[in-house]
Amino acid sequence: MPETAVEEAKQRVIEAGIRLMETGLIARTWGNVSHRVEGGRFVITPSGRDYRSLTPDDIVTVQISDCSYSGPTKPSSEKGVHAEVYKRFPNAHFVIHTHQEYASVISACNVDAVPIEEGMLAGRVLCGAYALPSTRKLQRNVAKALTRTSNKAIIMKNHGAVCYGASDTEAFEAALELDQACRQYIDDTYKSLTGEQEADAAALSRFALGLGYSSPAPVSRMLYHSRRTKDGFLLFNDSGSELLVRNGELNAALPEEASVYQQIYRKHKQINHIHWSGIPEVALFSQTGQPLKPLLDDFAQLIGTSARNTALSPSEVSAALKSSSAVLIRGMGALCCGVNSDEALAVRMVLEKNSKAHIGAKLLGQVKPIHYLESLLMRFVYLKKYSKQAAVTS
Repeated sequence: MPETAVEEAKQRVIEAGIRLMETGLIARTWGNVSHRVEGGRFVITPSGRDYRSLTPDDIVTVQISDCSYSGPTKPSSEKGVHAEVYKRFPNAHFVIHTHQEYASVISACNVDAVPIEEGMLAGRVLCGAYALPSTRKLQRNVAKALTRTSNKAIIMKNHGAVCYGASDTEAFEAALELDQACRQYIDDTYKSLTGEQEADAAALSRFALGLGYSSPAPVSRMLYHSRRTKDGFLLFNDSGSELLVRNGELNAALPEEASVYQQIYRKHKQINHIHWSGIPEVALFSQTGQPLKPLLDDFAQLIGTSARNTALSPSEVSAALKSSSAVLIRGMGALCCGVNSDEALAVRMVLEKNSKAHIGAKLLGQVKPIHYLESLLMRFVYLKKYSKQAAVTS
């Protein structure tokens, strides 16, 4: 393949990575994209980099046979998963590994496959066995699943999905169809179990969590988001309202969460942004009073071994954030924190997805969090290595 064609493939990979972010199929740098080129090779996104910062020089060329590469830039740590697809399917020219929402939810459930009646993925999409991310065991588990299917997607347990096709368009279509099918599977299960005609998010969550309709509804008030300023912090909401709070100038007219945010900023110098989540799945899970544990790898990495469930209390919330990037506020929702807005938004996206995974797993029969020591290891690696890579810009 001429070098101009390789450069074109690299550009397609960059564009696909940005599209993955824009369509919500990935958060932060989770997920990766590759394109087959001639010579038994493929080009793939680098390890732990923000897709918006990439240039063609950052895209790495990898040998399919042994995943070897040259140059200073490390390819995605999931390059082995991509290689297995290219080995198994000669007509596959584009692979995307996503942490997309509803495929991830299904990945945490006690199911071996998702039946799909029509479309590109008609048949059964298999679930590959769990292994820690970026390991040879995960690569072997994906390879084993690929030998048992000719479909254009597989689900990776407690992780996400791999979708592939003859082109980037086909791979994206597979990813979108997969998420729609996974959501439909969950909704249909709920309707079958309850006799309901619609699968409303709040009603489904109540049913799965065993809350019942007689239990009190979560507090409907949406808390303000916040960001640190030079001499205090700003409160803001999605409708554009803003309140500037200076250090030490709290007053009774401010919303209740202002005192909580002040304590967070005082005690946690690495937290500069706080985003509120009050979607039904998060708010209703918070009502259980239980901590939210990792059912998905990206929760363990970005948030920690659990998100505690506390009252809206400055001391309780601040203490809960010592070992986590998020905290559930009982009967209300969750606070999601980060060093910058992008990280706080990613924490929110991952926490919401993990809440849906817990509810989906409960609906389908069994909630089985990732082992504590595996979660602890993923969190350690993320804090020491991956989060720093994500901040790199070209």
